[in-house]
Amino acid sequence: FGDLGLPADIFWPALIGFNIGVEIGQLAVIGMALAFAILIRSVLRQAGRPNLYRPVLVWPVSAFIGVIGLWWAIERAFLNP
Repeated sequence: FGDLGLPADIFWPALIGFNIGVEIGQLAVIGMALAFAILIRSVLRQAGRPNLYRPVLVWPVSAFIGVIGLWWAIERAFLNP
């Protein structure tokens, strides 16, 4: 605990506050992604092309997430000493 430079009496409140902030940030990102996905699905449905939802949004986003995960795995395994 001493490595962080925090006094012992505020370590736990600071850690809990930090974790709550991270969780709120994650919920905000998930909420924005969900709103965007709903918007795209609605636009495609109104345009009469609901079958394009997967090839336009789901597959590219899934591929992007997979590439990022693969890069992180390679970086951690081979590029960091």
